[in-house]
Amino acid sequence: MLVVFALIIGTVAMAWGKNYVPAEMQEAPDATLCMSLSTIDTPLKELQVKHVMGQISEEEYLKQEQAIVNS
Repeated sequence: MLVVFALIIGTVAMAWGKNYVPAEMQEAPDATLCMSLSTIDTPLKELQVKHVMGQISEEEYLKQEQAIVNS
C-alpha cells in the first residue's frame, strides 16, 4: 500500500511540476563529446572514440575490440 501511495504521489507531483518548467528546458540538448587527445593513450580508447563519433560501425567496433583484448 505504501509503495502504491508513493508512486501516486510521485506521479501527481511530476505532472504538477511539469507545468512550471519552460518548454525550452523540457527538450533534450544535443550531446557533445569533449576530450583531450592526451587522454587517448591506448588503442582501446582510440577505438571507443571512433565508435562514439560514428566513424566505425558497431560490428567493426566489436571485431576490433576483440582483436585488441586478445592481443
